Order: sequence, then C-alpha cells, then structure tokens
Amino acid sequence: MAAQRIHPRFIRAGEAPGYLSMNLALLNQIVRPFVNEFPIGERGVGFDRQELDDWASSYVAAKAIDKKGAGAQQLPRSERQKGDTRWREKRSPGSPKGTGSGIWTRKSTASDFTNLLAQLTDRKQSAT
Repeated sequence: MAAQRIHPRFIRAGEAPGYLSMNLALLNQIVRPFVNEFPIGERGVGFDRQELDDWASSYVAAKAIDKKGAGAQQLPRSERQKGDTRWREKRSPGSPKGTGSGIWTRKSTASDFTNLLAQLTDRKQSAT
C-alpha cells in the first residue's frame, strides 16, 4: 500500500507564490491584501492553505473568460480554424506595408561602408 502524502495546512510566505503559480510581487499585489497571515516563529510569516485555495477559487470565478461550449471542443485562439491552412486576411498592425520577403530593404552604399570602416579604425585600442 502506497503512503499517502500529507499536505501541510500552513504555507510560508516564501512558498506561497509557488503554490499559487505566481511571483512574489503578484502575490503581494493581488493575494496578500485579501488573505490572513500570521507569524511562524520569530520572523516567519505563514498563510492558511485552505484560505489560499478559497482565494484562488474566487479569483478564477471572477476573472475567468467565459468560452461558449467550455468543456466541449474549444476553438483555437488564433483566427485560423482547425484544418484551415490559409493565413488570416487581415494585416497585422506590425506590417503596415503589406507582405514582404523579410529581407532588409535599405541598400547599403559604398559611403556607408567607408564611414563604418573609418569609425572602427579610428577607435583607440582599449587598455585592458
């Protein structure tokens, strides 16, 4: 018979962010004002695991995005539907000029190269 794992009732402040899958700053900002904390020893701070669970449940209930048919097959987040191999027709705000090859379009001139070479050779060697 496998031994059952006992989950601790109290969680130290340093372990609470990992328990809720967030960083310490987020815990301090959105969780700590709404849950009780208590001292553990001389300098430790603890939280009640059940209270953290209750906070997490109410947070999910308040912030969850309602998806039609949740539980059934959910649509992909992108505009492309399952099985559709075409890219979306709307242009991305990051590409106002339309489609391109992704290659740098500004042509370098000989004077650009000469200026860069002059800048590199004029620099003094660093004394390291």
